[in-house]
Amino acid sequence: MRPRRVEMEGFSAFRSRTVVDFTDAELFAFVGPTGAGKSSVIDGMIFALYGSVPRYGSDRLVHPVITQGKPEARVQLDFELAGQRYTAVRVVRRTKAGATTKEARLQRGDEVLAADARGVTEAVTDLLGLDLEQFTKCVVLPQGAFAALLHDTSAKRQDLLVKLLDLGVYEQVAAAARRRVQEADQRLAVLDGQLHQLADATEEAVAAAEARVAAVRAAVEAVEQAAPTLALLDERVRRADDELAGRRQQLAAVAGIAVPGDVASVAEALRAAEQELEAAEADERSAVVAVEQATATREPLGDPAALRDLQRAHQEVDVLAGRVEKGQASVESQEAQVAPRREAEQAAAAAVAAAEAALERARVEHAAADLARHLHEGDDCPVCGSTVTTLPEVDARALAAAEEALAGARRAHGAAAQDAADAATTLATYEAKLDDLVEQLDVRRAQVADAPPVAELEHRLAAIDEADRAVAAARDADARARRRAAAARQARADAAATEARARAELARARDLVAAQGPPALGDDLAADWDQLVRWCGERARALEDEIAGVEQDATAARAERTEVLSGLADAARRAGVPVAAGAPSADQLRDACVRAEAEAAAAHRRLVDDRGRVAALRDEQVAVADQRSVHEALVAELHPKRFEAWLLEEALGALVEGASARLEQLSSGRYAMALDDKQTFEVIDHANADERRLARTLSGGETFLASLALALALAERVSELSPAGHTSLDAIFLDEGFGTLDPETLDVVASAIEELGASGRMVGVVSHVRELAERVPTRYEVRRGPESSTVERVDA
Repeated sequence: MRPRRVEMEGFSAFRSRTVVDFTDAELFAFVGPTGAGKSSVIDGMIFALYGSVPRYGSDRLVHPVITQGKPEARVQLDFELAGQRYTAVRVVRRTKAGATTKEARLQRGDEVLAADARGVTEAVTDLLGLDLEQFTKCVVLPQGAFAALLHDTSAKRQDLLVKLLDLGVYEQVAAAARRRVQEADQRLAVLDGQLHQLADATEEAVAAAEARVAAVRAAVEAVEQAAPTLALLDERVRRADDELAGRRQQLAAVAGIAVPGDVASVAEALRAAEQELEAAEADERSAVVAVEQATATREPLGDPAALRDLQRAHQEVDVLAGRVEKGQASVESQEAQVAPRREAEQAAAAAVAAAEAALERARVEHAAADLARHLHEGDDCPVCGSTVTTLPEVDARALAAAEEALAGARRAHGAAAQDAADAATTLATYEAKLDDLVEQLDVRRAQVADAPPVAELEHRLAAIDEADRAVAAARDADARARRRAAAARQARADAAATEARARAELARARDLVAAQGPPALGDDLAADWDQLVRWCGERARALEDEIAGVEQDATAARAERTEVLSGLADAARRAGVPVAAGAPSADQLRDACVRAEAEAAAAHRRLVDDRGRVAALRDEQVAVADQRSVHEALVAELHPKRFEAWLLEEALGALVEGASARLEQLSSGRYAMALDDKQTFEVIDHANADERRLARTLSGGETFLASLALALALAERVSELSPAGHTSLDAIFLDEGFGTLDPETLDVVASAIEELGASGRMVGVVSHVRELAERVPTRYEVRRGPESSTVERVDA
């Protein structure tokens, strides 16, 4: 697996979208100050693949990866595996309880391989052949897990090597061999059962089957030889049966014909209906003439509505004349009231003028009092112009009396004027109404000027009423005559239909026996029925005699046929043909013999075939038993404690050999690596008389060197040890402990990493040690910004 590109947003230190491009990067380092986010890049790649961050200590703890204040974190990793490009994407969203990672996707090109978190993890595990724990032991060694492989138990280390070296293929081969053994056992059991079922396939059984075939064939030949005779007898019986059926059908036809009970009344009903129709149509014609005569009498009398209008106009002239007379009296009465009211109004106006003159005289006579009434303290005097300080005392009673008299005169004049106006208005109303009545009277008098008098109008209207009643009576009589004629026509039609149905029934009855030559039909329905029924009686007696003779012939033919069939059936039974008791039909006997011959031949063929199958089954038994022995031996050889254990021992030995060489190089010859009898890693201390001690006893710096040597050896040797075609570990990422090394050891470690990178494998390290970073061809500078960390690629 070789990473190509990683994109992060809202992930750990990378609040903003950050892209790390690994194109053409073979040996590189992530450098930067502590806390800038160097390890977060490694965490992002692991999270995209497996949905977890190992250094958090729990595969369910994911919410810390979300940048503070962001609702979600998103990581996308593009990587290459076995020449194909893949993309893994995961999104972490905050929830009330922590975070969720349900949104995830794994693609190969445009093909979606998985679309949820669990599916992506399972698909990645299948693709890489490593789970998260194994991935962080041999591909990405994050902080805190660098020495995991060194300190693993032998069982975990064995599981890792089984997956890395694809040793599971041998278990698959062993499982396939076990299945082959089981299949062979099942096949042998089946073969034993089949041979047991074929135990009756003996030479004696074949001979007996041949003899039965010959006997049944002889019975078939006997039936075939008798076939012409049986056919003639069958034809004789068939003809007799057909003739009997025909005669009996003819007899049933003639015997079922009888005269219907209402034939006599049908014709009588038709004659009565025709007589009623003739009388009704005569009445109908007379009624039509009466209507025409009454209508002719009525037409010259005119329209009664116009006469009634003239009659009403005469009445309205009298009424309007009386109303005009009353209106004239009302106008004259009102005119008599208008003149005195006008005179009273004039007198009141004169009184107002006199009061106004009296008031003016009083104001002249009492000018000082009139002026003083309108002064106020502080006003300017209108006479001398000085300021009025004290109001003078004056007698204004005369002025007040004159003013009051004037006000009373004006009120009286207003009342008189209103009274005169009301009288004039009433008079105008009366005059308008009188004018309208006179106009209406003139219109009505003009309308009746040339009209006949009232008595003549009444005489004409009485004549019209009498003529209208005569027309109505004639029309009622016409309607009754029409209804009677319609009912008579319907009765005639019903009687004719009944007669037609009776004739149709007669025709159907004759058609039933038409083939037997019945007499022809005439015009008299009752006579035709009597003649047909008499002929049917005579024909029935003749048919009964014919049926008796045909029955005798049929009985003789059946007896002869039964005798022949009985003899053939006995011969067939003796040959072993299953024939029912009694005398079967020719077809039944022939079918039974042919079926028995086919069954006997088939039984003979089966026995012959079974003899051949027995030989083939026994040959197959030998071959299957041989194959089972081979597969059973292969199962024993591929047992995990034998072949796989030997392979793991060889692989682990090669791994320790490579790690020991690396460790001696890294430790300047002081340490080597070995395995104890429990397959636990030991370190050989050359500086201390080659003392052997467990790897767990090493100091921190020594543990780093031993773990690095083991990781580098695993990366180098896995492709050598695994089967052909198995995907090698194309990348390794180291995130641990370079700052604890002294300059000399750091130089050795750097040289080893450079050598590993030159082998075509991607090697990435995480370090804040500038000396190590400057020796690699590509650096990724990780810097902490005010909002988000950034990554800048620097190529040497």
